[in-house]
Amino acid sequence: MFTGIISEIGKIKKITRKPMGSELTIVCENIFAESVLGDSIAVNGVCLSVNRKKDDLSFDVVGNTLKNSNLKRLKVNDKVNLEMALKFEGKISGHIVTGHVDGERKIRNSRVQAGERIIDIDILPGDDKYLIDKGSVALDGISLTVGKTMGSFFRVFLIPHTLENTTLMSRKPGDHINVEFDALAKYNEKRSSSSVTKTYLERNGFI
Repeated sequence: MFTGIISEIGKIKKITRKPMGSELTIVCENIFAESVLGDSIAVNGVCLSVNRKKDDLSFDVVGNTLKNSNLKRLKVNDKVNLEMALKFEGKISGHIVTGHVDGERKIRNSRVQAGERIIDIDILPGDDKYLIDKGSVALDGISLTVGKTMGSFFRVFLIPHTLENTTLMSRKPGDHINVEFDALAKYNEKRSSSSVTKTYLERNGFI
């Protein structure tokens, strides 16, 4: 479990293709020093486990994870957002992020207005039920606030600190970004979509 507060920006050193997926080797400093084999690390918001620690960190990525995230688009020397797993001590910033991304979405627009960066993210049918103005969303593992929902896309506003300490500075229209919708929104939607029908009552002996 994570918070969406990026610990460090890493760099892809090597990508090894395997029959059932890939292995990513990532150059990093602080996380390398702190991690041990088996640790969960969020890479662009995707929860992966350290499978080898030598000069750098290596992670196995299974085929299903590649299919549903932008990790399949990575190239050597690409930069990635990294976050250590949450420790339940002290203050917790951001919001609860599981590291199980809901998929890729495309950046529709990115621009600077009144001194702040604005990014618009396309959404797919059904996404809107997890998005509300001022709600939470994780983009490439970064905890952000939904600035505004606009029907076919949603908008986020980025402060300089976020741009300087994540990979969002280099993101441009057309790029695919990992999206994880707020877990609380998903649980709430599931609960509210459950309804008591006549068939349910009959099946359970109420009528």
